[in-house]
Amino acid sequence: MGETTHTSLADRDQLARLIKFLEHDSSIGPGPRRTSFPQFGRRSQAPDNPSLPGQVPMSAVSPPLVPSRVQTFYVDNWSPPVPAVIARGDTILFPSLIGRRKSAKTIGGVPISLEMAIDLRKVVYGSAVHSFTREWRKSSLQLYCLDGQFPYGIQTIRCGSRGLALCVQGYMLKHMIFDREYKSSALLGAGALRPNEFERRRALIGAISEMLWQAGDRKRGCVCLKEEEACFGPDYRYRPDSITEKLHLFEFKKYEDLQQFVKRNLEQFQTEQGNGCILFLYSLVLSRTIPNVRSDLQADHESKIKLLSDMEDLSQALINLALTGRATPYIHNGELLYDKKGELMEQPVYGIKTRSNVGFMFWDKGEDPERRTEVGSMLKTPKNPIWLTKINGLFGLLFSLNPDLVSDWRVENRFTMWYYTGLPTQVTPTLLSIETRIGRPRPKTAIGRKEEENRIPAVENCIMTKWYGAAINWNGTVPFI
Repeated sequence: MGETTHTSLADRDQLARLIKFLEHDSSIGPGPRRTSFPQFGRRSQAPDNPSLPGQVPMSAVSPPLVPSRVQTFYVDNWSPPVPAVIARGDTILFPSLIGRRKSAKTIGGVPISLEMAIDLRKVVYGSAVHSFTREWRKSSLQLYCLDGQFPYGIQTIRCGSRGLALCVQGYMLKHMIFDREYKSSALLGAGALRPNEFERRRALIGAISEMLWQAGDRKRGCVCLKEEEACFGPDYRYRPDSITEKLHLFEFKKYEDLQQFVKRNLEQFQTEQGNGCILFLYSLVLSRTIPNVRSDLQADHESKIKLLSDMEDLSQALINLALTGRATPYIHNGELLYDKKGELMEQPVYGIKTRSNVGFMFWDKGEDPERRTEVGSMLKTPKNPIWLTKINGLFGLLFSLNPDLVSDWRVENRFTMWYYTGLPTQVTPTLLSIETRIGRPRPKTAIGRKEEENRIPAVENCIMTKWYGAAINWNGTVPFI
């Protein structure tokens, strides 16, 4: 009987080995065995060793094996993928999601009060009943396309907000050309005007943060963001404009915190729906604080002095606030204690105290040649070779890539400057070659000199307010202003 049992076990063992061979799950002969993966249940941990007496192989009773493992896929979102746009070599640029992203409520901030909204509208616009026009509302700090002629430029429209946008453009060029975080030979010279998306975004964030921090005496900064709902109810003293009554104010005591907050909320300054120029204007005023703005304007609470003119253009006080951080309406140096007659004034007239980071030039053909507006040297000779220009009421920007232009007089003998307007009418960059050592030829007769002066473009007259008699070459560009 024992012999029969031993024979049946041996036959069963041979049958199990044959089944394994046919299923390609094991190899006959010595060597390591393959691990079995059952179709259902966990992997068997019991050893498949038929040499032990009375043990039935697990492979003989387990379900059929799967020839390969099943792969598992995890899907986070079934929304359609964002199409990629290939541009500028092998760089893949994804379209911006600014327009698609839903506006979310920003955590924190102080809702604006009714009294502050009234004071803010009065000091900016002159009235809490009237508000900004449609052109101001759709103005933002949106940049040009990277593949265009002006990858460094901010798009502007022909309205009062263009001067404010060009002030930001001046500080943006300062960060892009002279205050670069990463030094590279590719960004030297004209290469600085061909930045990538990271470089120009960093420059815009730095420009906004520096201007707000400068307005707060480098001690504080305030950022205004618009939310969905109004912060207060109706009042007879205030007419809603869907912007001012929805502001939330964020105040910062450290420059790094201000810069990080601007970086996270930069989209609100760049979209048309976010009223970017208005938000930046409000942030600039509240960084300076309304009492300090009135003190800079030398006006009391009931005065009609405001930062915007009746045509919604920038006043000289707002230009100085954006460029220097103080809203003084004067452009002379220091303080004036005496009037033109030599008599002591009751109150000193405060001008520009220190050299600004971005300068200012002015020219108006309607002025009397004997009584033209004189810009002080604090604005005419800034720390960086960048100037905001106001020529016949139109704003522009003059800048050079050579930082020694404002510190070494020998560089001023012969140099080049770029002129930028930000308008769609300027289709190509304008490079001006300026020579001051020999200068332009001067006619000998008075009639000839007067005819020559009438033929000089307005931009050249503006440049000659700093470099008198300079010869200017437009390098093939037709003078357009």
